[in-house]
Amino acid sequence: MSTSAALDYYRSQVCAPQWRGFLRAMAAEFADALPGAELHRLMARMGERFAQSHPLPDCDDLDQLQQACNQVWAAAQWGSVCFVEQSAQVSIEHLGSPLSALLGTDADWAGGFLEGAYRHWFNAAGMLPALDVGHAGNGTADLQRYVLSRVA
Repeated sequence: MSTSAALDYYRSQVCAPQWRGFLRAMAAEFADALPGAELHRLMARMGERFAQSHPLPDCDDLDQLQQACNQVWAAAQWGSVCFVEQSAQVSIEHLGSPLSALLGTDADWAGGFLEGAYRHWFNAAGMLPALDVGHAGNGTADLQRYVLSRVA
């Protein structure tokens, strides 16, 4: 089986069939009713709300924060995250989110959900006010990329 076929199979299994049609219809209505930037902000607020209801334990460093996030994602079957500290930023790579399978691959605004969740968790961990989490925009249906960096 090719990697592409395996990923297609995974995407087909990530959402219970009784919810797939409902979620796709909801995503289409959202897309028809709101511009992409508004949808992205809506999803970010939903992600922040999700993170508020899934508080992380106190973490002493980035590795512990990554482990705590991955415990939440594993329990929800929402993939995993890898934080990579660089000189001026932290790269955030989330692999295996069900967002594209649930809402469709054309719902690029759906990535706001993870952005909001990570923003909340980094804030709760003591992120400096001059920093923020933003969507890096160069991901795929299976890998979403974000960056924690200084805001202008």
